[in-house]
Amino acid sequence: MYNSSWTKLIKSNDSYKCEPSANVGRERCTARLSFVQVSFAPDEESLIVVDTKGYLYYIELPEDVPRYKILGNIGRPTLLAFNPVCTEEILIGLDTGDMKLWKLHTDTSQFDLLSGHKLAPTHVSFYKRHCLTSSRNEVIIWDLKCCNKAHQLKVRVQNTIKKAAFSNVGHIVVLYHNDTMQVWTLGQLHKDTKIDTKIFGIRFSKDFIFTKDGRAMIVSGTRGISILNTYDWSLLKKLCLPNNLVEAKQLSVVPRPLDGGANKILAFLSSKCTLQLCDLDALTFLEIPSHVGRIKKFAISSTGRYITYIDHEGCLYIMQTDKVISKKRIQPDSRLLKACRVRAHTTSDHLECVRQSTKRELNVKRLMPILKEFGEYPEKYRTLIWSTILKLPANRTAYVSLASKVTRGRFALDTLRSLPLADKGKASLLAMTIDCLLQWCPLLIQSPFLPNLIFPFLTVFQKDPLLAFELILSILLNYCQKWFEYHPLPPLNILGIVENILLETDPVLLNIFCERGITSSEYAWPLLQTAMSEVLSGDEWLILWDHLISIQKPSFLLMCVVAYNICLRDSVISLIKSSGDIKVFYSTQSHIRAKDLLKIARKIDEEIPKRMHPNRYLRDKLLELNHSGPYPLFISKEYPKLLTENFSVADLEKLKMQKHNLQECNRSIADFEKRRLHAETEAFARQIHESRLNEVRKCFQQHISNLKWQLLSNAEKEKCYHHLYKDSDSEMKQECNKCNISEDITCNFEDANSRNYKKLQQDITYLEYQVQSLLESLRFHK
Repeated sequence: MYNSSWTKLIKSNDSYKCEPSANVGRERCTARLSFVQVSFAPDEESLIVVDTKGYLYYIELPEDVPRYKILGNIGRPTLLAFNPVCTEEILIGLDTGDMKLWKLHTDTSQFDLLSGHKLAPTHVSFYKRHCLTSSRNEVIIWDLKCCNKAHQLKVRVQNTIKKAAFSNVGHIVVLYHNDTMQVWTLGQLHKDTKIDTKIFGIRFSKDFIFTKDGRAMIVSGTRGISILNTYDWSLLKKLCLPNNLVEAKQLSVVPRPLDGGANKILAFLSSKCTLQLCDLDALTFLEIPSHVGRIKKFAISSTGRYITYIDHEGCLYIMQTDKVISKKRIQPDSRLLKACRVRAHTTSDHLECVRQSTKRELNVKRLMPILKEFGEYPEKYRTLIWSTILKLPANRTAYVSLASKVTRGRFALDTLRSLPLADKGKASLLAMTIDCLLQWCPLLIQSPFLPNLIFPFLTVFQKDPLLAFELILSILLNYCQKWFEYHPLPPLNILGIVENILLETDPVLLNIFCERGITSSEYAWPLLQTAMSEVLSGDEWLILWDHLISIQKPSFLLMCVVAYNICLRDSVISLIKSSGDIKVFYSTQSHIRAKDLLKIARKIDEEIPKRMHPNRYLRDKLLELNHSGPYPLFISKEYPKLLTENFSVADLEKLKMQKHNLQECNRSIADFEKRRLHAETEAFARQIHESRLNEVRKCFQQHISNLKWQLLSNAEKEKCYHHLYKDSDSEMKQECNKCNISEDITCNFEDANSRNYKKLQQDITYLEYQVQSLLESLRFHK
């Protein structure tokens, strides 16, 4: 036994306070101590509590001032309770799975051990001589008189157990994490009943408790508390929690005199870690003393005389219930607490429940450590995370009102022609989104960069057109601030901010840009109007926007643009010196990592002077879309007055039509001029061809004439020369005679040649005959 003297508790307001002792024995605690487990004795005369060092405090509750003493170190238990069969014993659950039955006021080394659990038990309840303990996947019934295992229930091992408990009439209920229950009675453990609590509208159940008479079971879940009849397991009543209380995490009934065990007062620990008391009959909250702040755990004595709780500082407070429960009641408000009529839940109810739970789990404070650890969000959950951070409302009514007015315009058709997509689903989504954007803000028709800006975001949300459209709206409203003050020109004001940041961070690079006449419209605007999707690979672009959306600072996009130029300054400078195409460089994918880009952008964001920081000019708080009603109007004040005041949308359409007609006319004129030039080219080619043929013909005729002239004899040549100088009247006749003579000579020449050829052939034949004869005669003489 650990020797300790009695110490009185400190009175604080209407309660008594007990703080963990920093000095226990010879040990000195260097860290702050706090209480972790507490339990009342069945007779309400005492209670026990354990601190983080494992020391057990025994507190007596007399009529005057409570007092305590430290009994010894029992380790840090997973559960702590008095044994109702023997009130001098306490039940201690260990993280090894074993349990101790230890007698008070004895040496801590003397105890009975109950072995059976493989995992640490977390809940305990009692019925007569039996004790029920449960871990994550085991439920065991113990016989406290024999100190041995009586029965182990067959539970669903594949489902994690949230809690298991006895009722005062012998029911055994096991609640699983998937909102299902398994029910037995102590006398019929071979039979069980399975109940799906979803049919009662219970979602994400947290805890359950029985009334003292065992006739009702109270189950808490998200946004509501349900009361079930344990006779036939039907729903008796359902209470909706106020909007400021999301869920009830720990339940306990408060027994009152003359309530017959029905327990009309319910105590629960809210999601804000505050103690709440509710009258189940009057549907009212009971006022709690103002000094009761945020708490971690509470317990109520068996008859409801005392309430004790452990606050967030780890101190224990003990109060009388009559002083806690005020006679003044907060009147019921239909918006805060109401009895809900039992009805079948619709799909929208389930989706709303899931959405509310998602918002609690996927908040930025919890997501940022994940993003810092892994560098990006899981691809499977990226859509859910982005929509949760940006608080996209899924306002279907507003979206349908825009989509129903859509008529496939020329802008969308021109976009599909200029951006041919192999995936027809993505092409259809892009066209529909553009048409809805033009219905939302018709002036966007003069934004040729719009398709390239929105398309990368649509590929992330392509399975949900509604959220895809709302994501684009959120991007335009928040990350495209001040882009339209000089519309349809580039945003010179934003580009000026980028240039000032570059001047502060890398003046040498800016000086090179200025010397070569390269403006921010060439090194910054191409990055902005594509959201940097053309210069980063698909995975790196997603990582970049994981951080941009999570940081929730629209001005950080400008820092990323400057950081990109600084990261690739060597490549840019070498390209400029070699007179390369700078426009192609800022529209071509590079091999830079988003991690390196963000590191430099964060450094710039931290070191840039406040006088030059974009926060001076841009709103650094994200606008949220309306959950009901139409979407917010686009910021028309950013547009030039020439567009918003002097011209209406009809005028813009008329000008657009005139421009289209002018383009068609110019196209027709260009086609006609092209055909005329083609015809003239062909005519000129034919003329050249004919002239060349005539030249060839003349040359050929001249060649024939020269050949005939060579065949004439000298005498005939003189005769021809003689005839050549005769008077002109006989010139044609003599020319004809000349031609006839030439023909006769040619014919005679051909006949002579033919005769000579025949004679020569005969001579050759004769000579061959003579040779052959000579050879025959020589062979004969041999």
